Amino acid sequence: MFQSIPQMLFHTISKYPDKDVFRFKRDGEIKSITYTELKNTINKLVHGMLAHGIKQGDRIAILSNNRPEWPITDFATFIIHGIVVPIYQTLPPLQIKYILNDAKVRAIFVEDDEQYAKVKEIASDVPSLEYIFSFDELSSADDQIATYDSLLRDGADGDPGKIEELIDTIDPMETCSLVYTSGTTGNPKGVMLHQKGFVIDIIHSEAILNLLPEDIFMSFLPLSHLYERLAGHWCPIYRGATIHYAQSINTVINDIAETKPTVMVSVPRLYEKIASAVFEQVENGSPIKRKIFNWSLKTGLTYHKQRISGKASRWLEKKYNFADKVAFTKIKQKLGGSFRYPIAGGAPLSVETLKFFEAIGLRIIEGYGMTETHLIITLTPFGKTKYGSCGKPLDCLQLKVAEDGEVLVKGDTLMKGYYNRPELTHEVIDEEGWLHTGDIGYLDDENFLFLTDRKKNIIVTSGGKNVASAPIENRLKQSKYIDDVCLIGNNRKFISALIIPSMENLKKWAGSHGINTDDNAALIKNPGVVSLIQQEIENLQTDFARFEKVKKFALLAEPLSIEKGELTPSLKIKKNVIEEKFKDVIEQLYRED
Repeated sequence: MFQSIPQMLFHTISKYPDKDVFRFKRDGEIKSITYTELKNTINKLVHGMLAHGIKQGDRIAILSNNRPEWPITDFATFIIHGIVVPIYQTLPPLQIKYILNDAKVRAIFVEDDEQYAKVKEIASDVPSLEYIFSFDELSSADDQIATYDSLLRDGADGDPGKIEELIDTIDPMETCSLVYTSGTTGNPKGVMLHQKGFVIDIIHSEAILNLLPEDIFMSFLPLSHLYERLAGHWCPIYRGATIHYAQSINTVINDIAETKPTVMVSVPRLYEKIASAVFEQVENGSPIKRKIFNWSLKTGLTYHKQRISGKASRWLEKKYNFADKVAFTKIKQKLGGSFRYPIAGGAPLSVETLKFFEAIGLRIIEGYGMTETHLIITLTPFGKTKYGSCGKPLDCLQLKVAEDGEVLVKGDTLMKGYYNRPELTHEVIDEEGWLHTGDIGYLDDENFLFLTDRKKNIIVTSGGKNVASAPIENRLKQSKYIDDVCLIGNNRKFISALIIPSMENLKKWAGSHGINTDDNAALIKNPGVVSLIQQEIENLQTDFARFEKVKKFALLAEPLSIEKGELTPSLKIKKNVIEEKFKDVIEQLYRED
C-alpha cells in the first residue's frame, strides 16, 4: 500500500517515464507533457516554493481553470507537506475571501488577470495571505507577484534527492487538503482530508474501473471539485493513463471528437444533453428514419442485456450489427469513436439516458460519493447495471441504511473532520464512527445502493405527506423544454414548482408557432408557452401519486447562477435562497388556489 499520493505518482513515473501524462491545446496546437517531464517540473516547483519560504503545514490555495499547472502545483504542495485548498474558479470575491480567511491561506496560485483581480480586491482583508503566484504573465500585477515560471527557474538547480526525502517522510494521516463543500445552506465547511484516505479510495475504485495505461481521459469538470481531482486525475495517473484537457466547458463535444478519449468523467447533465440532441435530431427526421432508430434502440438494449448474460443468439448479434451500422456508428464517431465507457457521478443519472448509452454500446458506470469520504463510496460493477442504482459499496468501507432511511458510511476513507468545526463534525460522525451522509436510500438483496433523495430535501406537506423532491425534479427535467426545477411544498397544501426553461428549445418552439421570442419575460407569460410546459409536466408525472404531483408552477425568465448565489459551485440549487428570492412568486401560486 502506498503511503501517499506523491509516492503513488512517482511509482507510476518509474513505470511509464516516456508516456504522455497531460495533453492540452495551446495556440492552436496539441502539446504534451510526459511523466518524466512531470517529475522534473514538480522537482523545480517544490524547490522554487521552498526558496520563497513555503513550509510544512502552509495552506496553499489554487484558483484556476483546468490546466497542467493545477495538478503540478497540487503534487508539489503535497511533497512539501503543505495543505492544498482548491477554490472554484467561478466563485465571486466575497466567497473566495471567506475560504481564504477560514483556511488561513498563506499563498494562492491564480490562473490569470481575471482571477488575480478577484484576489486583489479582497487581499487586504485576508491577514494570513503573504504570497500570490500566477500561472500566466499578468498585465496588472505589481512586483510582489511571482509567476509560476519564475518559481520553476528559482528551483531549477534543486536536489532531486530532497524530493525523495520529503516524500518518504509524509505521514499517511496528515491533513493534505482542505476541500470546502459548496453546501446548499450556510457557509461552506472545510473538510480535512488525508493521504491515506485518498490512496485507499483510489486503489479500491480503480479495482472496479479497470483502467488501462492506454486510456485517454477527457478532463473538463473543475479540478476544484474532488470528483475530477480524484476520479478524473489521480485514478488514471495511478494506472499510467493520459489526461487531455478540454479547451473549455463550452467546447467539450468538439474536443471529444478531436482527442478521441476512451474514458470520461462527467456529471449526468452532459450525457443527458447528448442523448437529448440525438432524440431531437431523430424527431425532426423522416418517419422511416424514426422507425429505424427506435427499432435499433430496442435491438441494442436487448442485445447488450443478453450478451452480458451470455445468452445473445447469432441472429440477435446480426440484428445488432445492422443497428450499429445504420444508427449508432455515426453517434459514436461524434464522440470520438474510441470510448470504452463513460463515468457519471455528482447527481442521479436518468434511466432513459442510461438505456440510450447502453443501447449504442457505451455502458455508463455510475458512482456515488461525497467529499467527507475522500469521494467514492459506491460504483457500478462492470456489466452489472441496475437501473436506478448507483452501484455497490467499495470493499474498503462499510455501508448501512438507518431506520429512517439515511445512508451511513464507516471506514478508513472518512474525513478527519470539519476544520475548526468540531460541533458539526460530531453532528455527522456518531460515537460509533458512522458518517451520516444526509442521503436517503436503500440496499437491495445484492447490496446495490438506490438513493431516493437528500434527507433535507424531503418535503412534508401540510397534510403530513412525505414527498421526495429529487425523483420528481429529475423526471420533469427529462423534458427538452425544462432545464431545471425547484420543487416547493413544505408545510403547504400541495406541491408546486419553479421551472427554469430551456430557452434555446423554448424559443425554437415559439418561433415555429409565431410567438415573439425577443423578450424572455414576455415569452414565459405567453399562454401558448405556459400550456406547453403544463402539458409536459402532466405527461411526465403520470406515475406519481396524486399528492406528489406538481399542481402549479411558475416559469423563471433567467437561468439560476453561481454568481447570484442561487447555485452551489457544483450546480446544485440552494433551495433556501431560491425560496427567499422568489417568495412573492411562490406566494402567488398558493394565493390563487
